Amino acid sequence: MTTNREKTGDTLIDVVPLSETTWRVCDTRCDEGDSRHIVGYIHSIAGGYEVMWMRPRPGVTYRYATFEDAVRETSRRMRLVRRPG
Repeated sequence: MTTNREKTGDTLIDVVPLSETTWRVCDTRCDEGDSRHIVGYIHSIAGGYEVMWMRPRPGVTYRYATFEDAVRETSRRMRLVRRPG
């Protein structure tokens, strides 16, 4: 397991590996102690990757063919969301 953050090229999200198959997606616009900081999780599943959102509606999931697709689409969705606060 790597402890380095994934390089996303994006300033809105931070993708942090938790295990070989799970990453936490954080909103960099919120402080780490803020409950809005964690926006979801990316899980490696058979045949692709699943993003489970924690906000605005916890439990909503989307599936993607690649890790890069999951990160790119998560970033795109975050750009559509107003700055928390």
